[in-house]
Amino acid sequence: MLSKHFEVKIFSFRPSKKILTPFVFIKQFFYLLFNIRGTSIVISQFAAYHSFLPNLFAVITKKTSLIVLGGTECVSFPSINYGNFNRHLLGLFTKWSLMLSKHLSPVHESLVLSDYTYTDKDFPKQGYKYFCPELKTPHTTICYGYNPTQFFKTSDSKTNSFITVGQMNAPNYYRKGVDLIFEMAKRFPTCTFTIVGNTPKMKYPSVPPNVTLISFVPYDELKDYYSSHKFYFQLSICEGFPSAICEAMLCECIPIGSDVAAIPEIIGDTGYILKKRDENELEKLISLALSSKKENLGLKARERIIDRYPPTEREKLVNLVNKLISDNNDK
Repeated sequence: MLSKHFEVKIFSFRPSKKILTPFVFIKQFFYLLFNIRGTSIVISQFAAYHSFLPNLFAVITKKTSLIVLGGTECVSFPSINYGNFNRHLLGLFTKWSLMLSKHLSPVHESLVLSDYTYTDKDFPKQGYKYFCPELKTPHTTICYGYNPTQFFKTSDSKTNSFITVGQMNAPNYYRKGVDLIFEMAKRFPTCTFTIVGNTPKMKYPSVPPNVTLISFVPYDELKDYYSSHKFYFQLSICEGFPSAICEAMLCECIPIGSDVAAIPEIIGDTGYILKKRDENELEKLISLALSSKKENLGLKARERIIDRYPPTEREKLVNLVNKLISDNNDK
């Protein structure tokens, strides 16, 4: 998106192995040394090891800088070994990046500071200000935007059908609530459950007969999978601003989500929110969803995404970048 408005130079910080990270730092150092002179702004997608040197160089050369925050760099969940602040060294580099940056742009306000009550196993609050209380860097929250002409209902949905989409691996099995879905499949044998994003290496304890596992599908085909299901699950323990649930709602899926980060705001009054990570509570919620009138709820879900998160949301990032550059030039 930014390349439509600016000349963008990209450095990809992707060591093939952890042991090679220092060598990528060296490569990044020299890239910045030779490229930052003609740069107006330094932008980092997320905060971690990769964002430290760019923001340090920006300070030294008196350039403005921006970090877009997506989720994992703002949280710590020791119970599932997740989040930048769950790892000491990574947490330090994240903190230093946030302190050095001129501006931050989280995708949802919950990533700044928020109460956390979905499980009792982790911190009662989340957000980068909880883990960096002394941080003074200003921020502008910019949510994602979605194109309703790209995601729309393409077919009738199957009765009592549920779907979730996400990369399946051992950590995500629990973090994304797939274990809960498997348990619900056992308790609702007449319903069907679909999981898109299965990987060959993923080993499940056991797969209920009414659960269908589908490997990765092309992005432009996802709408067909969403459309053929009545409900969409987003039962994550932690999130930032999940896109899959928004795409599913555009395809008129009725959302069922956890009380985590942006999920309750995304769902609003168009679906169902699981307040606590509890199998019995989820069973009650599904029973309520199955027995309630659903004629217009899917359409209402679509309209909510169109109204609240249109594609024009993305242009706010362009406006913010222009403002940061202009303010820095005026100094």
